[in-house]
Amino acid sequence: MSRYAEDDDDRPRRRRRGARDVPCPKCGSEYSFPGLWPWYLGTVGLMFCRAVVCADCGHEFDAKKPSADLPTRKRNLAIGINGCGLLGILAVFGLLALWLTLTMKR
Repeated sequence: MSRYAEDDDDRPRRRRRGARDVPCPKCGSEYSFPGLWPWYLGTVGLMFCRAVVCADCGHEFDAKKPSADLPTRKRNLAIGINGCGLLGILAVFGLLALWLTLTMKR
């Protein structure tokens, strides 16, 4: 007898690979698979949006906000994430220029 034979019933059951918690907004199916993710949203975008494709009807939607329009949501996330990155780069160059002007006066 296996040493884990008694514990088999106590372990939580694994979820099926294809089943998701969020039903498709178009057909109501709970079976989906991960959708394509654009490179320009990176890993930060994955925290805000999870693109999935319905296995039954092929509808692509966001699992975190199923009723939202996915292309619009991706565009808005791209503008926000890349805009924050641009502001950070401009701040670094601006502070570098300020530091250089202050140190060159001495």
